[in-house]
Amino acid sequence: MKISSNTVITAVIGCLYVFTPCDAAKKGFHKKKLRDQSVYTNENDRFLGDVLSASTSFPDDEDEGLQYVFQFSTKKSLIESQDALASSDMASTVLMTMGAFNMEVVKIGSEKELDELMANENVVFAEPDQKRYLLNPLPKQTGKYLRRKEQDSEVIPYGINLVKALDVSDELVGNMKVCIIDTGYDITHEDLPDGSNVGGNNNAGNRWDEDGNGHGTHVAGTIAAIGNNGVGVVGVNRNGNVGLHIERLFGNNGRPIFGSTIIGLAQKCVDAGSDIISMSLGGPFRMETESQAFENLYKERNVLVVAAAGNSGNSAYSYPASYDSVMSVAAIDKDSDLAFFSQRNDQVDISAPGVDVLSTKTGGGYVAYSGTSMACPHVAGVGALVWSHFPGKTSEDIRKALTASADDLGNPGRDDEYGYGLVNADRAFKLLNGDLTLAPTAAPTPQRPCNDDPLDFSDSRGNSCDWYAGGLFLNRCLWFASSRGNDDGVTANDACCTCDGGTFESIKKTTSPTVSPTETSAPSLSPTASPTASPTTTVAPSSSPIAFPTAGPSSAPTECKDVEGWTNSWGSGCSSYGYWGCKWFGDSFENDGLTANDACCVCK
Repeated sequence: MKISSNTVITAVIGCLYVFTPCDAAKKGFHKKKLRDQSVYTNENDRFLGDVLSASTSFPDDEDEGLQYVFQFSTKKSLIESQDALASSDMASTVLMTMGAFNMEVVKIGSEKELDELMANENVVFAEPDQKRYLLNPLPKQTGKYLRRKEQDSEVIPYGINLVKALDVSDELVGNMKVCIIDTGYDITHEDLPDGSNVGGNNNAGNRWDEDGNGHGTHVAGTIAAIGNNGVGVVGVNRNGNVGLHIERLFGNNGRPIFGSTIIGLAQKCVDAGSDIISMSLGGPFRMETESQAFENLYKERNVLVVAAAGNSGNSAYSYPASYDSVMSVAAIDKDSDLAFFSQRNDQVDISAPGVDVLSTKTGGGYVAYSGTSMACPHVAGVGALVWSHFPGKTSEDIRKALTASADDLGNPGRDDEYGYGLVNADRAFKLLNGDLTLAPTAAPTPQRPCNDDPLDFSDSRGNSCDWYAGGLFLNRCLWFASSRGNDDGVTANDACCTCDGGTFESIKKTTSPTVSPTETSAPSLSPTASPTASPTTTVAPSSSPIAFPTAGPSSAPTECKDVEGWTNSWGSGCSSYGYWGCKWFGDSFENDGLTANDACCVCK
């Protein structure tokens, strides 16, 4: 991938951007009712940094001080708490109320006041209000992809074909509404719907029907760009009739927002009649209040919630995608290979195109971006497309159908990289329509236990495998694991499980489980009952009746050796190159007819 110098600077700044938990959270004065806060590896996403307008409706990153989210046992106790706080001489103030969940967000005046607020016997629990970030995409700014408004031809992005969207009629999508929580929507774009089926809310002083950032407009194009109009691109739902509700969460430059704000906007989505929520955003810290809110929307309010898995390229969790009630979407390329930046963990549900995705550009024209942000709207769009034909099904039915019918990728069955595989609109439709029978497969191969080898490994700078497993906004395996070999020539890629090295213990082979007939029969067509035959989430279906092999590789790959004595035209050898060094400069600084891409194993 060719990257401009401007992009390089942006990437470096983004990767060096670090935030720390609030002082109060580190002090740990949250008492017995506060949920434990686990520390997760931070995202390695590139976040934009300009100022978001201050909000009178929602708390935002402009607010200084400590924010907590409180949940009360009843709505009555919530109101009583607000009245008591308003009549007291406390400096603490209520910033926002979420009556549907008996929750309020409070700006804390002092540690003593937090203790007093926590002493209320009607407080179920409280926790710090964590920040959420726009998962900013990696742009591909080339002439091939910047198609201007005057272009008179229409292009079908590869992702639309890959998810088989055009194989399913969109004649009924007018009965579906997708809520996009993002940076807004360029309603003047020639290739996006602008009729009565499109609406939204202005938040934090930003209009929903404008988008100075471009992220939200790009997402919307993948879901709903108009087809057969002779210009631009085609979305998953292309007839212009799918309902769109826009909740503008971020300003033009994507400044972080608190998790409580997302809860409030998600409720607005539901109040507007949305069936699906699409969120290309995330943060590294779990919130119990946020988890409960999305659980309620998914199971009680019949809303399918879809979110981007994250762009740090490691196994860290990103929220809200990593809640059980939210579909976490990984990114693949046009060859169905996992994108290097895509999160990989046990919460990934499904995959979709997320590399060089062509879609609508704010201000007119079209641009290709990469990121799990681009994969997420493919799944949200397919969900709306399929669900429109089976409006009597529940959000849980649709989620099961999408995962059960996905094209299996990676290891047989569900895996942490691809989830259940590539979302497939045609197969999901056929499954719900009774035209597809899923063949049983052998149980997925169990994950083999991995041990760091050697256990006391340290690289050339004395860093252990634990060091590689950490990092703030930086995937240390990507950057350093192949280039810091110790005196024995062993790198973290060889020794550390977190970098896909180490040694694996053997596992006992087991026979395939007996699959009951209900797991292979077609689901019921009854609009009032859940499918009777959808596979459970513990048995991943195969896209083919052919059983996949479960044995591991028969031998280790051939060892790669650097070209002995090679240095580039600046005198730097292979040891000076890491992942990004190869990415940006691997084809440059030729010496003796060779570049780093030719001479160095780390660049191959």
